[in-house]
Amino acid sequence: MGKVTRSVFGKSGSMQPVKSGGSRFGLTKGQTMVEFAMVAPLFFLLIFAVMDYAGLLFAQMNVQQAVDDGGRYASTGQESDGTGSRISSIITTVQNEISVPGVNASNLQICSVPPGTTPGTGTPLCYNSTTDSGNTGAAGGPQYIVTLTLTTTLPLLAPLGFLGQFFPTAGYTFTSSSTFLNEPFNPSTTD
Repeated sequence: MGKVTRSVFGKSGSMQPVKSGGSRFGLTKGQTMVEFAMVAPLFFLLIFAVMDYAGLLFAQMNVQQAVDDGGRYASTGQESDGTGSRISSIITTVQNEISVPGVNASNLQICSVPPGTTPGTGTPLCYNSTTDSGNTGAAGGPQYIVTLTLTTTLPLLAPLGFLGQFFPTAGYTFTSSSTFLNEPFNPSTTD
């Protein structure tokens, strides 16, 4: 049995062949869903990747701004959290500036070098908030060069099956750092 073709008059008044309606509408109803099912994984992977990239850029800029603000605060020689410790005040200042969920100043390192010493030479005084150890005078005195460094890892939204080879820690790890010259403040406030 072949296809049935019939003729109808078109708008121009000429005869036009018309195919039977069975193959025109009945057999293609599920085609759109099948095509979407084939394309959806790639589409969602792309959407998650764009969201991850935007979120990571925001987080990195926010953490860098927090470290910059903490470095600026450290350079003034102030202590404001009531503990009498500049280190504690600097950590609190950095933490208060971070607005990214899941990121905190628990891995903040504060180092300083005395006046006349080039950073990278000599022995710096360092404090690491991860281990809560190091020199308590790591915020430095007047005219010391102080460096704040914060390393953090942010989890990714995109499925890590494919992207896992690029991010072995199941997230994106970055470091923000800021270096300032301490102002000539009263050295009696240095802890």
